Amino acid sequence: MFRIGDFSRIARVSCRLLRYYDEIGLLSPGHVDRDSGYRYYSAKQLTRLNRILVLKELGLSLEQIARIIEDNLSAAELRAMLTVRRSDIERAVAEETQRLRFVESRISQIDSDGALSVDDVIVRSEPARRYLSVRRTVESFAAARGVIREVHDRVQTGVRASALESLVIVAHSSDFEVDKLDVEFGFTLADGAKGELQVEGLAARELEAVQSMAVCVRVGLPEQAHLITAKIGHFVEANGYQLAGPSREFFLQRPRLDRMEESLVEMQFPIRKARTVGA
Repeated sequence: MFRIGDFSRIARVSCRLLRYYDEIGLLSPGHVDRDSGYRYYSAKQLTRLNRILVLKELGLSLEQIARIIEDNLSAAELRAMLTVRRSDIERAVAEETQRLRFVESRISQIDSDGALSVDDVIVRSEPARRYLSVRRTVESFAAARGVIREVHDRVQTGVRASALESLVIVAHSSDFEVDKLDVEFGFTLADGAKGELQVEGLAARELEAVQSMAVCVRVGLPEQAHLITAKIGHFVEANGYQLAGPSREFFLQRPRLDRMEESLVEMQFPIRKARTVGA
């Protein structure tokens, strides 16, 4: 058996925590010397300690943990609970990573506001295209990437490679709410595509032609998109235009789902000549 200090080194928990667990009856020493009062623990007690620590990480109270420990949950049940907790943590990390990207990109925008160039914004027409898509309301850019993966998987199995063209995302929301985005995700199809117009879970339609589209290219994730939309905004205002419909993100290269940060995307805004104020 191990004295409490040695057991703490093996278990990688503090003596203070071990003493507290003893006080509340959650993990008592295997033996207490009557003369010295020294606590001794057995390596066999590591299993119980690890279960306590797992349940604590799941956010359960010590009272709840005591009841669960007494019920002697199986290793499979504990593993399932911890797997759920891992998913929660991964989701939280993804959300914090997204916030970090926003902060970094806003810093970049502050640094570049004084020298914002709109020379790389162009205006051109966009033809009508065959479009295979699904429309969803998503609560984050991370959720949007999940829908992209879903659509990508569906077209990979239901559409011939030669018929598949570009990923196009249409933002239908009349305003921007990052936790409530009305977005359509889909792929444009070659003119000869026929059988591909019926893919489970996706709707076939015509992506409308646009006479005047303000276009600028971004590289990377949508968390940095405002750097490009700001350029388009300056261009639109300086040249007497106004926005005239849902914006689009047109992927110039087929996205690699494991490397979306390398995406090459045209940000596209339909525009028309602005009416004179007061006219």
